[in-house]
Amino acid sequence: MSESPFDAFDAIDTQILVILSEDPRMSYQKLSRRLADEGYEMSAEGVRRRVTDLMAATTPFFLLDPERLAWEIVRISVRATDGPGDKAEAFDRIADLPFWHVTKGIGTYDIYGVGMAPTLADVEEMVSEIRGYDCVARIDFIVVTDRRSDLEDYYRQGLREGDD
Repeated sequence: MSESPFDAFDAIDTQILVILSEDPRMSYQKLSRRLADEGYEMSAEGVRRRVTDLMAATTPFFLLDPERLAWEIVRISVRATDGPGDKAEAFDRIADLPFWHVTKGIGTYDIYGVGMAPTLADVEEMVSEIRGYDCVARIDFIVVTDRRSDLEDYYRQGLREGDD
């Protein structure tokens, strides 16, 4: 069985990602000093090795900031009809729309999506199109008016304060 790159993911890796999210061009020397401020003594070379491993296990995203563009963020939840292949058809059709994240799963809804649109009219047009699909039984949506993100919680991925 092969080991996952995240088998050794720890609090130091979490802190490195949090610091790099603030300034991704930070030198290894400066990153080493910032880690020392957080209680993790590491050489610049040790930091470089960890960053190299982390970058190999992550995906870069060059995301547009919807607030700077004055665009709307829309989140959809879709329940497919019960016909053979309906869930797959609904997933494929929604994935062809301008949603940057579409998932299929098991639960209250069959498909979940997140996208952006320049106006509320564009959001309503996308939602209306999905409502018109024969393979869709129900669509619920929300236009995001405020959001908060905590990168430390995101990067922690199961690590709790005090865990090694």
